[in-house]
Amino acid sequence: MRATLALALAGAIGLAGGLVACFDLFHSTSDIRTACQIDAQTPGCADAAPDAAPDGAIDFCAWPPATARDSAQRACAWLGACETPMGRNAFGTCVLQAELTYDCSLNPGHAARGKTRDLWACLSSVHSCADVDACVFPRGPQPCESPGDYTACGNASGPTGDNDDVRVECADGGTTHGENCALWGQTCATDGVSGVCAGSRDAGIGCTMANRECYGTTLHWCTDGGDVGIECADYGAGACNGFPTATTAQWFACLPSGDAATCSATQSATCSGGFATSCPAGVVETIDCDGLLQANGACVAGDLSPPFDWTSPCRLEPAPDGGGACAESCNGNVVGGCERGVPVSVDCVSVGLGACRMVTTDTGTETHPACAPPP
Repeated sequence: MRATLALALAGAIGLAGGLVACFDLFHSTSDIRTACQIDAQTPGCADAAPDAAPDGAIDFCAWPPATARDSAQRACAWLGACETPMGRNAFGTCVLQAELTYDCSLNPGHAARGKTRDLWACLSSVHSCADVDACVFPRGPQPCESPGDYTACGNASGPTGDNDDVRVECADGGTTHGENCALWGQTCATDGVSGVCAGSRDAGIGCTMANRECYGTTLHWCTDGGDVGIECADYGAGACNGFPTATTAQWFACLPSGDAATCSATQSATCSGGFATSCPAGVVETIDCDGLLQANGACVAGDLSPPFDWTSPCRLEPAPDGGGACAESCNGNVVGGCERGVPVSVDCVSVGLGACRMVTTDTGTETHPACAPPP
């Protein structure tokens, strides 16, 4: 489940010469953040602080779209470099989720909250792999507990947090890397053999189709591949609810925040002007698909899949002849990823990392491009 992201200040102009390596070279520079907002460790930025919400957390809703895009690409480049592009740490899929969090204008009814917001806030300001480790592993690095290459769920816990949400890959003679499933609104589940990101730690790989329900704030949605549900506490109104159809069928959805008009709950979405409008929770909600994917025609009308995923209409359909297909790649320093059929890229050197290289992850079953750790 993908549950689915530069401030324009006058002072940035005078610093432009020093910013060439600090922003994404593949997007417009018309909305560049100041050097302090891109990197608080820039000389002279000691007193600078991110925009903060009343509770002290970073207020992502104060960020313009260019800030959100820059921050999403930087955070995901660092995550892939330091933890490997395992699972949804892979650059393209990571950027999609980061932009959904960092750009409130794209996804107004489902702003991130709770663990998901806190983790993305943490990754937005990393400057070393030690910083990334501290974000991904709340309880500290998770040691491998047996020899060989495998994936498992973290189990270190204590008064400062736990690693229960972390999918750990043990490889290369005991080296550990992590994918914190809470970044995607999920947790880690295991069948005793491997770990996956899922809607429930208890009903992950081995759940049955009968396990489709709201369990408190957690939305369980079991398929043949396991529980693809999400933790509704981390989005929108922070609640899960069930909705009967005109027949006796029922599905479940995370409730959006706000005071939008009510509607008859449905499992489908319509498209207009690049925006998808849907009603999976009995409340009208929209998502800016063209803005999220930075592409025209990126909204596809039809059934939500799964039926609670308000982001699923956002994708670019492949051309009938197969032309223009999106492919992951390395091009010198540039990581090229795919985001629902749309290419997305970042220059590794521009965000303080090493050149792009292809990395094999998930115990040898996946290969994705990623920046190298800082030189």
